[in-house]
Amino acid sequence: MTILQYDPSHRTHLETMLVDYFTELSAGIPEPVIRDKILSLILNEHSRNILRIAIALENQIPMGFSIYQIDSPKSDWCKFPGWGSIREFYIKPKYRRLGHGSQLAAWTDQQLRKMGAVKLYLTADDAIPFWQHCGFSNSHEFCSNELEILTK
Repeated sequence: MTILQYDPSHRTHLETMLVDYFTELSAGIPEPVIRDKILSLILNEHSRNILRIAIALENQIPMGFSIYQIDSPKSDWCKFPGWGSIREFYIKPKYRRLGHGSQLAAWTDQQLRKMGAVKLYLTADDAIPFWQHCGFSNSHEFCSNELEILTK
């Protein structure tokens, strides 16, 4: 597996994976909203260095992504200022349970630590066992999106 920082050549792949991601979450967000509004918001915050995007490839084929940041009031999402946040994380289903998710999570953790994060957090629903395997603990708090907050 290769992990690359996002660049504009990855846009189509990121867009397709975001649609798959939100569809799998059963978020009920129409595809045009994902493609037009959500992607634009993410890319805008990326261009302003508020968040970062990693693209995971297997044999040059995009198979996942991680969207992460150091929480700041500049972001549209800021729960714990100064903490590292994994905002969105996705591995295509056919690549799961092969160690790719753990590898991307560890890489993202390392990037956030390099950026100065001492503590990390994320929100999760049914992926809690995966994140616990990656070293996160349940904080027993819930976010405004009704998902559990896990910390590390």
